[in-house]
Amino acid sequence: MEVFVARQPIFDLDYNVFAYELLYRQNENNFFDQSVESNVATSILLMNSYYTFGIDNLVGDGKAFINFDKHLIESEIPMLLDNSKIVVELLEDIVPNGKFLSKLNKLKDNGYTIAMDDYVETYIYDDLVELSDIIKIDFLANSKEAIIRIVKRWKPRGKRLLAEKVESQEEYEWAKKAGFELFQGYYFSKPTIMKGKGVNASPFQYIKIMEELSASEPDYKRISGIIETDVSLTYKLLKLVNSKFSSSKKIASIQHALSILGIDAFEKWFNLAMFQNLAAGKPSELLKVSMTRAKFMELIAVNTSLKTYANQAMLIGLLSVIDALLEKTMDLVLAELPLSDDIKSALLMLPGRFSRVYSLVLMFEKGEFEEALEIGKEIGISSLKTAEYYYEAVHWAEELFSFMQGD
Repeated sequence: MEVFVARQPIFDLDYNVFAYELLYRQNENNFFDQSVESNVATSILLMNSYYTFGIDNLVGDGKAFINFDKHLIESEIPMLLDNSKIVVELLEDIVPNGKFLSKLNKLKDNGYTIAMDDYVETYIYDDLVELSDIIKIDFLANSKEAIIRIVKRWKPRGKRLLAEKVESQEEYEWAKKAGFELFQGYYFSKPTIMKGKGVNASPFQYIKIMEELSASEPDYKRISGIIETDVSLTYKLLKLVNSKFSSSKKIASIQHALSILGIDAFEKWFNLAMFQNLAAGKPSELLKVSMTRAKFMELIAVNTSLKTYANQAMLIGLLSVIDALLEKTMDLVLAELPLSDDIKSALLMLPGRFSRVYSLVLMFEKGEFEEALEIGKEIGISSLKTAEYYYEAVHWAEELFSFMQGD
Protein backbone atom coordinates (compact mmCIF):
# COMPACT_ATOMS: atom_id res chain seq x y z
CA MET A 1 0.00 0.00 0.00
CA GLU A 2 1.42 3.38 -1.03
CA VAL A 3 0.96 6.26 1.41
CA PHE A 4 1.60 9.96 0.90
CA VAL A 5 2.56 12.97 3.02
CA ALA A 6 3.24 16.49 1.77
CA ARG A 7 5.51 18.86 3.64
CA GLN A 8 6.11 22.59 3.25
CA PRO A 9 9.09 24.28 4.94
CA ILE A 10 8.75 27.17 7.36
CA PHE A 11 11.79 29.51 7.37
CA ASP A 12 13.26 31.86 9.95
CA LEU A 13 14.80 35.29 9.29
CA ASP A 14 18.09 33.72 8.17
CA TYR A 15 16.43 31.39 5.62
CA ASN A 16 17.05 28.41 7.88
CA VAL A 17 14.30 25.78 8.01
CA PHE A 18 12.58 26.22 11.37
CA ALA A 19 9.94 23.52 10.81
CA TYR A 20 7.82 21.76 8.23
CA GLU A 21 4.05 21.81 7.99
CA LEU A 22 2.90 18.25 7.29
CA LEU A 23 -0.13 17.93 5.04
CA TYR A 24 -2.42 15.02 4.24
CA ARG A 25 -2.39 13.83 0.65
CA GLN A 26 -4.46 10.97 -0.73
CA ASN A 27 -2.22 10.35 -3.75
CA GLU A 28 0.50 12.03 -5.82
CA ASN A 29 -1.82 14.88 -6.81
CA ASN A 30 -0.47 17.78 -4.76
CA PHE A 31 -3.72 19.18 -3.37
CA PHE A 32 -6.03 18.51 -0.45
CA ASP A 33 -9.15 16.49 -1.23
CA GLN A 34 -11.98 18.65 0.17
CA SER A 35 -14.26 15.61 0.49
CA VAL A 36 -12.06 14.27 3.30
CA GLU A 37 -13.03 15.40 6.81
CA SER A 38 -10.29 17.29 8.67
CA ASN A 39 -10.09 14.73 11.48
CA VAL A 40 -9.86 11.89 8.96
CA ALA A 41 -7.00 13.67 7.22
CA THR A 42 -5.11 14.34 10.47
CA SER A 43 -5.56 10.79 11.76
CA ILE A 44 -4.19 9.26 8.56
CA LEU A 45 -1.44 11.88 8.41
CA LEU A 46 -0.30 11.00 11.94
CA MET A 47 -0.23 7.28 11.21
CA ASN A 48 1.69 7.78 7.98
CA SER A 49 4.11 10.35 9.41
CA TYR A 50 5.05 8.30 12.45
CA TYR A 51 4.81 4.73 11.21
CA THR A 52 5.66 4.83 7.51
CA PHE A 53 8.19 7.65 7.14
CA GLY A 54 9.24 8.34 10.71
CA ILE A 55 8.81 11.87 12.01
CA ASP A 56 12.59 12.45 12.24
CA ASN A 57 12.98 11.55 8.58
CA LEU A 58 10.32 14.10 7.66
CA VAL A 59 11.44 17.06 9.79
CA GLY A 60 15.01 16.31 10.88
CA ASP A 61 15.97 18.48 13.84
CA GLY A 62 12.99 20.76 13.28
CA LYS A 63 9.36 20.54 14.33
CA ALA A 64 6.26 19.33 12.52
CA PHE A 65 3.27 21.69 12.30
CA ILE A 66 0.18 19.45 12.27
CA ASN A 67 -3.46 20.56 12.01
CA PHE A 68 -5.73 19.28 14.79
CA ASP A 69 -9.47 19.76 14.89
CA LYS A 70 -11.64 20.10 17.98
CA HIS A 71 -12.43 16.38 18.38
CA LEU A 72 -8.81 15.27 18.22
CA ILE A 73 -7.70 17.84 20.80
CA GLU A 74 -10.57 17.04 23.16
CA SER A 75 -9.58 13.37 22.84
CA GLU A 76 -5.99 14.32 23.79
CA ILE A 77 -4.50 12.78 20.63
CA PRO A 78 -1.60 15.31 20.58
CA MET A 79 -0.55 13.98 24.00
CA LEU A 80 0.49 10.76 22.25
CA LEU A 81 3.21 12.67 20.44
CA ASP A 82 6.57 14.08 21.48
CA ASN A 83 6.15 17.73 22.53
CA SER A 84 9.65 18.51 21.26
CA LYS A 85 8.76 17.42 17.71
CA ILE A 86 5.29 18.79 16.99
CA VAL A 87 3.45 22.09 16.93
CA VAL A 88 -0.28 21.71 17.54
CA GLU A 89 -1.89 23.85 14.85
CA LEU A 90 -5.46 24.95 15.63
CA LEU A 91 -7.85 25.01 12.70
CA GLU A 92 -9.44 28.41 12.28
CA ASP A 93 -13.01 27.02 12.27
CA ILE A 94 -12.81 25.71 15.86
CA VAL A 95 -15.51 27.13 18.13
CA PRO A 96 -14.06 26.78 21.64
CA ASN A 97 -15.96 25.74 24.75
CA GLY A 98 -14.91 25.06 28.32
CA LYS A 99 -13.86 21.48 27.65
CA PHE A 100 -11.75 22.46 24.66
CA LEU A 101 -10.00 25.29 26.52
CA SER A 102 -9.28 22.95 29.41
CA LYS A 103 -7.63 20.42 27.04
CA LEU A 104 -5.64 23.20 25.38
CA ASN A 105 -4.37 24.42 28.75
CA LYS A 106 -3.38 20.84 29.55
CA LEU A 107 -1.32 20.72 26.36
CA LYS A 108 0.36 23.99 27.33
CA ASP A 109 1.09 22.69 30.83
CA ASN A 110 2.73 19.64 29.26
CA GLY A 111 5.09 21.68 27.12
CA TYR A 112 3.33 21.59 23.74
CA THR A 113 3.67 24.52 21.33
CA ILE A 114 0.35 25.89 20.02
CA ALA A 115 -0.08 27.70 16.70
CA MET A 116 -3.16 29.55 15.44
CA ASP A 117 -3.75 28.79 11.74
CA ASP A 118 -4.99 31.18 9.01
CA TYR A 119 -5.48 34.14 11.35
CA VAL A 120 -7.48 37.10 10.04
CA GLU A 121 -8.24 40.42 11.72
CA THR A 122 -11.94 39.59 12.12
CA TYR A 123 -11.23 36.39 14.12
CA ILE A 124 -13.32 36.58 17.31
CA TYR A 125 -11.95 33.91 19.67
CA ASP A 126 -9.22 35.84 21.45
CA ASP A 127 -8.97 33.21 24.19
CA LEU A 128 -7.54 30.77 21.63
CA VAL A 129 -5.08 33.35 20.35
CA GLU A 130 -3.99 34.12 23.92
CA LEU A 131 -3.18 30.42 24.41
CA SER A 132 -1.24 30.25 21.13
CA ASP A 133 2.55 30.64 20.99
CA ILE A 134 2.64 31.25 17.23
CA ILE A 135 0.10 33.13 15.09
CA LYS A 136 0.05 32.22 11.40
CA ILE A 137 -1.24 35.35 9.66
CA ASP A 138 -2.82 34.78 6.26
CA PHE A 139 -1.25 37.20 3.73
CA LEU A 140 -3.92 36.48 1.12
CA ALA A 141 -6.91 37.06 3.40
CA ASN A 142 -5.66 40.23 5.16
CA SER A 143 -4.81 43.64 3.73
CA LYS A 144 -1.45 45.18 4.59
CA GLU A 145 -3.22 47.68 6.83
CA ALA A 146 -4.95 44.83 8.69
CA ILE A 147 -1.66 42.95 9.04
CA ILE A 148 0.01 46.00 10.61
CA ARG A 149 -2.83 46.25 13.13
CA ILE A 150 -2.53 42.52 13.93
CA VAL A 151 1.22 42.87 14.48
CA LYS A 152 0.75 45.86 16.79
CA ARG A 153 -1.87 43.98 18.76
CA TRP A 154 -0.19 40.62 19.28
CA LYS A 155 3.58 41.04 18.95
CA PRO A 156 3.88 43.06 22.21
CA ARG A 157 2.12 40.17 23.96
CA GLY A 158 5.00 37.86 23.15
CA LYS A 159 3.45 36.03 20.20
CA ARG A 160 5.73 34.75 17.43
CA LEU A 161 4.32 35.90 14.11
CA LEU A 162 4.43 33.67 11.04
CA ALA A 163 3.74 35.17 7.63
CA GLU A 164 1.64 32.55 5.84
CA LYS A 165 0.98 32.32 2.07
CA VAL A 166 3.86 34.60 1.12
CA GLU A 167 4.02 34.49 -2.68
CA SER A 168 6.68 37.00 -3.71
CA GLN A 169 10.02 38.45 -2.62
CA GLU A 170 8.30 41.80 -2.19
CA GLU A 171 5.87 40.31 0.33
CA TYR A 172 8.72 38.57 2.12
CA GLU A 173 10.76 41.78 2.47
CA TRP A 174 7.69 43.69 3.60
CA ALA A 175 6.87 40.99 6.19
CA LYS A 176 10.37 41.19 7.67
CA LYS A 177 10.10 44.96 8.09
CA ALA A 178 6.63 44.58 9.61
CA GLY A 179 8.03 42.41 12.42
CA PHE A 180 7.52 38.81 11.29
CA GLU A 181 10.14 36.22 12.18
CA LEU A 182 8.77 33.06 10.52
CA PHE A 183 7.72 32.64 6.89
CA GLN A 184 5.84 30.11 4.77
CA GLY A 185 4.46 30.18 1.24
CA TYR A 186 4.87 29.43 -2.45
CA TYR A 187 7.62 32.07 -2.75
CA PHE A 188 9.88 29.77 -0.74
CA SER A 189 8.54 26.35 -1.67
CA LYS A 190 5.38 24.57 -2.69
CA PRO A 191 4.51 21.47 -0.62
CA THR A 192 6.51 18.48 -1.80
CA ILE A 193 5.07 14.98 -1.87
CA MET A 194 6.73 12.17 0.07
CA LYS A 195 5.73 8.64 -0.94
CA GLY A 196 6.27 5.46 1.02
CA LYS A 197 5.02 1.95 1.56
CA GLY A 198 2.59 1.37 4.40
CA VAL A 199 2.59 -1.85 6.39
CA ASN A 200 -0.88 -3.24 7.09
CA ALA A 201 -1.73 -5.33 10.11
CA SER A 202 -4.10 -8.27 9.87
CA PRO A 203 -7.70 -7.09 10.42
CA PHE A 204 -8.22 -10.03 12.76
CA GLN A 205 -5.60 -8.73 15.17
CA TYR A 206 -7.49 -5.48 15.53
CA ILE A 207 -10.68 -7.37 16.33
CA LYS A 208 -8.89 -9.45 18.96
CA ILE A 209 -7.50 -6.32 20.60
CA MET A 210 -10.94 -4.71 20.44
CA GLU A 211 -12.29 -7.69 22.37
CA GLU A 212 -9.66 -7.25 25.09
CA LEU A 213 -10.21 -3.49 25.34
CA SER A 214 -13.94 -4.05 25.84
CA ALA A 215 -13.27 -5.96 29.07
CA SER A 216 -13.88 -4.18 32.37
CA GLU A 217 -10.17 -4.61 33.18
CA PRO A 218 -8.09 -4.90 29.97
CA ASP A 219 -5.25 -7.37 30.34
CA TYR A 220 -1.81 -6.06 29.28
CA LYS A 221 -0.48 -9.58 28.91
CA ARG A 222 -3.22 -10.71 26.54
CA ILE A 223 -3.04 -7.53 24.45
CA SER A 224 0.74 -7.89 24.28
CA GLY A 225 0.36 -11.46 23.07
CA ILE A 226 -1.88 -10.37 20.21
CA ILE A 227 0.46 -7.57 19.16
CA GLU A 228 3.46 -9.87 19.24
CA THR A 229 1.89 -12.11 16.58
CA ASP A 230 1.77 -9.26 14.06
CA VAL A 231 4.93 -7.56 12.81
CA SER A 232 3.04 -4.43 11.70
CA LEU A 233 1.38 -3.84 15.08
CA THR A 234 4.66 -4.53 16.88
CA TYR A 235 6.49 -2.04 14.68
CA LYS A 236 3.82 0.63 15.05
CA LEU A 237 3.62 0.29 18.83
CA LEU A 238 7.38 0.52 19.27
CA LYS A 239 7.46 3.59 17.02
CA LEU A 240 4.71 5.15 19.10
CA VAL A 241 6.55 4.58 22.37
CA ASN A 242 9.74 5.95 20.82
CA SER A 243 7.90 9.04 19.58
CA LYS A 244 6.50 9.80 23.00
CA PHE A 245 9.34 8.83 25.30
CA SER A 246 13.09 9.11 25.26
CA SER A 247 14.86 6.65 23.00
CA SER A 248 17.15 5.92 25.96
CA LYS A 249 14.36 3.76 27.37
CA LYS A 250 15.16 0.22 26.36
CA ILE A 251 11.98 -1.73 25.68
CA ALA A 252 12.32 -5.24 27.02
CA SER A 253 9.01 -6.52 25.63
CA ILE A 254 5.72 -5.45 24.10
CA GLN A 255 4.17 -5.71 27.56
CA HIS A 256 6.84 -3.31 28.81
CA ALA A 257 6.04 -0.92 25.96
CA LEU A 258 2.34 -1.01 26.86
CA SER A 259 3.04 -0.37 30.52
CA ILE A 260 5.13 2.70 29.61
CA LEU A 261 2.45 4.05 27.30
CA GLY A 262 -0.55 3.31 29.52
CA ILE A 263 -3.82 1.67 28.54
CA ASP A 264 -5.69 4.96 27.94
CA ALA A 265 -3.09 6.32 25.53
CA PHE A 266 -2.88 2.94 23.83
CA GLU A 267 -6.65 2.84 23.31
CA LYS A 268 -6.63 6.31 21.68
CA TRP A 269 -3.82 5.28 19.35
CA PHE A 270 -5.55 1.98 18.65
CA ASN A 271 -8.69 3.75 17.46
CA LEU A 272 -6.64 5.68 14.90
CA ALA A 273 -4.79 2.60 13.73
CA MET A 274 -7.92 0.45 13.54
CA PHE A 275 -9.81 3.04 11.55
CA GLN A 276 -7.01 3.42 9.03
CA ASN A 277 -6.66 -0.33 8.64
CA LEU A 278 -10.20 -1.68 8.73
CA ALA A 279 -12.12 1.11 7.05
CA ALA A 280 -9.82 1.68 4.08
CA GLY A 281 -12.01 1.82 1.01
CA LYS A 282 -15.18 0.84 2.90
CA PRO A 283 -18.38 2.91 3.22
CA SER A 284 -18.31 5.01 6.38
CA GLU A 285 -21.94 4.12 7.03
CA LEU A 286 -20.89 0.56 7.89
CA LEU A 287 -18.84 1.80 10.83
CA LYS A 288 -21.63 4.08 12.02
CA VAL A 289 -24.04 1.14 11.99
CA SER A 290 -21.53 -0.95 13.92
CA MET A 291 -21.02 1.69 16.61
CA THR A 292 -24.74 2.46 16.92
CA ARG A 293 -25.54 -1.21 17.41
CA ALA A 294 -22.74 -1.54 19.95
CA LYS A 295 -24.05 1.27 22.13
CA PHE A 296 -27.68 0.17 21.67
CA MET A 297 -26.79 -3.37 22.78
CA GLU A 298 -24.88 -2.04 25.78
CA LEU A 299 -27.72 0.25 26.91
CA ILE A 300 -30.27 -2.55 26.70
CA ALA A 301 -27.97 -4.95 28.54
CA VAL A 302 -27.25 -2.65 31.49
CA ASN A 303 -30.97 -2.04 31.96
CA THR A 304 -32.04 -5.70 31.89
CA SER A 305 -30.95 -8.98 33.43
CA LEU A 306 -27.88 -8.90 31.13
CA LYS A 307 -26.26 -6.10 33.14
CA THR A 308 -23.17 -8.16 34.00
CA TYR A 309 -22.71 -9.00 30.31
CA ALA A 310 -22.79 -5.42 28.98
CA ASN A 311 -19.26 -5.58 27.55
CA GLN A 312 -20.03 -8.73 25.60
CA ALA A 313 -23.28 -7.22 24.34
CA MET A 314 -21.42 -4.16 23.11
CA LEU A 315 -18.84 -6.31 21.35
CA ILE A 316 -21.61 -8.10 19.45
CA GLY A 317 -22.78 -4.75 18.09
CA LEU A 318 -19.27 -3.74 17.09
CA LEU A 319 -18.68 -7.02 15.28
CA SER A 320 -22.07 -7.11 13.59
CA VAL A 321 -20.72 -5.70 10.30
CA ILE A 322 -17.33 -7.40 10.36
CA ASP A 323 -18.38 -9.78 7.60
CA ALA A 324 -19.05 -6.81 5.30
CA LEU A 325 -15.81 -5.04 6.28
CA LEU A 326 -13.72 -8.14 5.61
CA GLU A 327 -15.86 -9.30 2.67
CA LYS A 328 -16.28 -12.79 4.10
CA THR A 329 -19.24 -14.71 5.42
CA MET A 330 -19.84 -14.32 9.15
CA ASP A 331 -19.20 -18.00 9.90
CA LEU A 332 -15.76 -17.86 8.26
CA VAL A 333 -14.86 -14.66 10.12
CA LEU A 334 -15.94 -16.04 13.50
CA ALA A 335 -14.08 -19.31 12.95
CA GLU A 336 -10.83 -17.33 13.21
CA LEU A 337 -11.70 -15.27 16.29
CA PRO A 338 -11.36 -16.31 19.96
CA LEU A 339 -14.90 -15.33 20.94
CA SER A 340 -17.28 -16.97 23.40
CA ASP A 341 -20.00 -19.27 22.10
CA ASP A 342 -22.65 -16.79 23.28
CA ILE A 343 -21.17 -14.00 21.15
CA LYS A 344 -20.77 -16.25 18.11
CA SER A 345 -24.31 -17.59 18.44
CA ALA A 346 -25.78 -14.10 18.46
CA LEU A 347 -23.82 -13.02 15.38
CA LEU A 348 -24.85 -16.20 13.58
CA MET A 349 -28.50 -15.61 14.57
CA LEU A 350 -28.59 -18.79 16.63
CA PRO A 351 -30.31 -19.24 20.02
CA GLY A 352 -28.24 -18.07 22.97
CA ARG A 353 -27.89 -15.58 25.83
CA PHE A 354 -27.83 -12.51 23.56
CA SER A 355 -30.00 -13.68 20.66
CA ARG A 356 -33.21 -11.89 21.72
CA VAL A 357 -31.47 -8.60 22.46
CA TYR A 358 -29.62 -8.72 19.15
CA SER A 359 -32.86 -9.50 17.31
CA LEU A 360 -34.54 -6.53 19.03
CA VAL A 361 -31.74 -4.23 17.87
CA LEU A 362 -31.95 -5.43 14.27
CA MET A 363 -35.75 -5.20 14.18
CA PHE A 364 -35.83 -1.70 15.65
CA GLU A 365 -33.19 -0.61 13.18
CA LYS A 366 -35.32 -1.88 10.28
CA GLY A 367 -38.51 -0.30 11.63
CA GLU A 368 -40.14 -3.60 12.59
CA PHE A 369 -41.47 -2.04 15.78
CA GLU A 370 -44.23 -4.54 16.61
CA GLU A 371 -41.78 -7.44 16.64
CA ALA A 372 -39.27 -5.35 18.64
CA LEU A 373 -42.00 -4.50 21.16
CA GLU A 374 -42.79 -8.16 21.72
CA ILE A 375 -39.14 -8.98 22.40
CA GLY A 376 -38.92 -5.94 24.67
CA LYS A 377 -41.76 -7.33 26.78
CA GLU A 378 -39.92 -10.66 27.03
CA ILE A 379 -36.72 -9.11 28.36
CA GLY A 380 -38.37 -6.43 30.49
CA ILE A 381 -37.88 -3.19 28.57
CA SER A 382 -40.62 -0.79 27.44
CA SER A 383 -41.06 0.54 23.91
CA LEU A 384 -40.46 4.07 25.20
CA LYS A 385 -37.13 3.09 26.77
CA THR A 386 -36.12 1.15 23.67
CA ALA A 387 -36.62 4.25 21.52
CA GLU A 388 -34.76 6.39 24.07
CA TYR A 389 -31.76 4.03 24.07
CA TYR A 390 -31.72 3.88 20.27
CA TYR A 391 -31.53 7.64 19.85
CA GLU A 392 -28.89 7.86 22.55
CA ALA A 393 -26.88 5.22 20.66
CA VAL A 394 -27.18 7.12 17.38
CA HIS A 395 -25.91 10.31 19.01
CA TRP A 396 -23.04 8.47 20.72
CA ALA A 397 -22.02 6.78 17.46
CA GLU A 398 -21.96 10.06 15.53
CA GLU A 399 -19.68 11.66 18.14
CA LEU A 400 -17.37 8.64 18.31
CA PHE A 401 -17.24 8.40 14.52
CA SER A 402 -16.11 12.02 14.34
CA PHE A 403 -13.17 11.17 16.61
CA MET A 404 -12.32 7.86 14.95
CA GLN A 405 -12.15 9.50 11.54
CA GLY A 406 -9.43 9.85 12.92
CA ASP A 407 -9.58 6.64 13.46
